[in-house]
Amino acid sequence: MAEDQGTRTEIGPETVVSGDVRADEDVVVFGRIDGTVVSSTAVIVEDGGCVGPRVEAPTVIVAGWAAGDVVGIERVEITETGRVLGNIYTPRLILLDGGAVKGRVVMDGSGPESTGATAAVRTSAAVAATVAGARRAAPVAPKASRTSVSSVRGRTPPPVVPVVPRAAANPGLLDLGDESGRKDS
Repeated sequence: MAEDQGTRTEIGPETVVSGDVRADEDVVVFGRIDGTVVSSTAVIVEDGGCVGPRVEAPTVIVAGWAAGDVVGIERVEITETGRVLGNIYTPRLILLDGGAVKGRVVMDGSGPESTGATAAVRTSAAVAATVAGARRAAPVAPKASRTSVSSVRGRTPPPVVPVVPRAAANPGLLDLGDESGRKDS
């Protein structure tokens, strides 16, 4: 990691963490965390990475899967390959073309209920099964052609392109693709 970005904790692509993770550094997830992830700096869910049922940090970047509450104290960014199945609480949301959210987006400064409403709706095991099924079956680009989000963090972000919704077969529903990561044509 570059000197100006400090240290980080990495969860490898073949690693599954069952339990909560709290860190005072960036948390970069290439694998899976079945529990709450809290960082005082940033949480980055790389393409192929999975987290849930809650993520909280000043900056949250999702290029993989996040299921449950995503709380970005300063901002949440969902990349072209990012999927959020749950609610997002942040004052600033960046949704790149191709990224998807199925849930509420709350940008009024309020946070999730302290009762853990999303945990009651989705158990950690159900989230893990959904996300793990998507990871196993999803087509993955060769590693040589992919650039991790964490490796470019700190560089000037690409220009923001307005999101133009695609015509859906069933208006009002957001197509996150099936569990294999494919979208119906």
